[in-house]
Amino acid sequence: MSQNPAPPQPVVPRRGFARRAVRWLLPLLVVGAAAGVWQRERLWIWYCAERLERAGDDGRAAWGDHLAAAGEPAVPTLLGLLRHDDPNVCGAAKGALEKLAGGWANDDPRRAAFAVRFVEVEPRFSTPGRAAALELLPIVLAAADADVAQKAKGMVATAAKSESVDVRVQAVAAALRPEVDGLEMVVPLIADPAVEVRRAAVLALGPARDGRQALADDDLLRCLHDPDDEVRQLCEMGLRSRGRSPREIRLGRRYTAPDPAERQKLLIDLADEDELDVTVWLDRLTADADPAVRAGAARLAVERHADLRERLEQMSRTDPDGTVRRIASYYSRKMATR
Repeated sequence: MSQNPAPPQPVVPRRGFARRAVRWLLPLLVVGAAAGVWQRERLWIWYCAERLERAGDDGRAAWGDHLAAAGEPAVPTLLGLLRHDDPNVCGAAKGALEKLAGGWANDDPRRAAFAVRFVEVEPRFSTPGRAAALELLPIVLAAADADVAQKAKGMVATAAKSESVDVRVQAVAAALRPEVDGLEMVVPLIADPAVEVRRAAVLALGPARDGRQALADDDLLRCLHDPDDEVRQLCEMGLRSRGRSPREIRLGRRYTAPDPAERQKLLIDLADEDELDVTVWLDRLTADADPAVRAGAARLAVERHADLRERLEQMSRTDPDGTVRRIASYYSRKMATR
């Protein structure tokens, strides 16, 4: 008798295969989930930035707060907003960066990384973005190394030449920071066409700071003739802080007057001056741009017995005006006979 074949046995999956499948799939699932979270975070930052750009004045700050709450990942986006041409957008981005980076301790690595990124992208900021960026400098410089501080100084130098009045005014304030130490950048701004800039420049340069002066007294005295009354007052305050007396300031005002007639009046003042050494003043007036002032200074030097014999001899040979040369020669010989 033939035997019936045995029925086929069901195939039982091997447990080892299932375990291997789990080991392969689990990392993929974890990576996929992490990527989803990361993309969701990026999308949220992008969405907040879009809403900030489109929001009105009432809602812009709220979207800036959302970006600040997103933490360090939002820094590149916020810095990117400083390339915007709208000052309101740049102002909101600046406020968010103040809350975000300003909340980190000075020794926090995130703050140092922010400072490096800031100076790297700053050249691409718009004009209103640069104005906002200058207000962020205290945060940047608090954690800056020497390289970042040097780049920040270059940023201030560029801002001092900006076409924007607001940026130039802020550049003056930034130049006063000890990390920047850039008062020499401010000197050209005392002749700026914008009165706001001139006021800021004279206020910064007028007082002697740490025993040094970036602007000489004679250059500061010229600000006494500024068309703006406040600039003139700030100039006088600066001169007094340097130890100049009211008499010296009065004489200096005439010495630097753009009108030659006013400078000639200084000779009259010096003729009656009994308390000051007039030699220094007369020596300066012998180099005046007006021939009449130079000739008058030569005459008064003899009358006041000022020790300017060598200077008069030099004038008799080299003065560009023939009449002044003859007058200087006459008074030089007269001084020699004494």
